[in-house]
Amino acid sequence: MDAQIFQQGGGALHAEVQQEVPGSMILFDLRELTHFRDDQPYIQVLSDTGAARVVLFAFKAGQQLKSYKTGSQLLVQALRGSVTLSTAGNSVKLRAGMVLQVEENVPFDVTAPNSAVVLLTMTPSPTQQSEEGEITRSLVPLVARV
Repeated sequence: MDAQIFQQGGGALHAEVQQEVPGSMILFDLRELTHFRDDQPYIQVLSDTGAARVVLFAFKAGQQLKSYKTGSQLLVQALRGSVTLSTAGNSVKLRAGMVLQVEENVPFDVTAPNSAVVLLTMTPSPTQQSEEGEITRSLVPLVARV
């Protein structure tokens, strides 16, 4: 498979992609790619290889993501600030440096009491299953395998 680089928005992606070369690397500068929006959390799909989708979220204080559910297993990593993830019977405060695993098809809410940056890894990528209701489905990844 070939990797293709897409650029969108104000974030610059500095990467050199070599076709089918073992050990090829793509660098994402999350400081450059992180933006905050006043009206809703900022969401940027960094990469989608089919096996996994990596998504960057930036929340301003008080912003929420409600009733998010996906058919993928999730690894949620807080990079800056903190967020609270709540399911029907549980609530976890995720602070910078923490990683939370969420099983597939578990609806949850995310609330940011302060500005926060979160990295979400979805396995497998939702492209491998139904993306109905998937909030990242219409976003173009910066890097995708075709």
